[in-house]
Amino acid sequence: MRKLWSVILCLILVPGAARAATLGDSQIGFSADRTLVIDGRSYLGKIWAMPGKERHEQAIQAFRPIFLLRTSSPLGEAVLPELKTVFQFALPPELRVFDAPALKKHPVGQETVNGIATTKYAIDESVPEGRATGTLWLSRDGIPMRLDGSFTRQGGKVSTVHWELTHVKIGPQPASLFEAPPGFSKLPPEAIAPLLGLKLKSAAR
Repeated sequence: MRKLWSVILCLILVPGAARAATLGDSQIGFSADRTLVIDGRSYLGKIWAMPGKERHEQAIQAFRPIFLLRTSSPLGEAVLPELKTVFQFALPPELRVFDAPALKKHPVGQETVNGIATTKYAIDESVPEGRATGTLWLSRDGIPMRLDGSFTRQGGKVSTVHWELTHVKIGPQPASLFEAPPGFSKLPPEAIAPLLGLKLKSAAR
């Protein structure tokens, strides 16, 4: 769950950042369609997850990059099938402050979201960059089915976020989904990110 907040906040705090959001610490395997709405702009994609591993596919301009993430690493990989290229990027470390215990401090009820039973949590967390408030619907297996929230920066600017999963299919996912294809070229993010309109931190920093 920490990485869910990491990437959502990355989208809010870093203009033009990757339009992919990651679920984080799911205890089971699953796939789903994912909707992410940031300040009224919708980003539709798909997600596959196994404990500790995630794959996201997201259309960005003329590309359909694949984002591969692991909960054990602050680095992610972006695969560009069209260019047969892979590059690593680093999530801002200051954003990895939201962990599952912090998000689960305030349960406010039980609800079913798109066929999945969840616990509803009220969120009110502060970090040096600002304050996050909202509501999270989390399954007992750690699948964040829905999030409605906002992030208020120290300067007063407010960004809104909606996240929702639909068509969730629970079950083991093939290991090959979470690995970059062999033989692809590996380039630094500075060489590729401008093509996608992204601003990503280099893994070397």
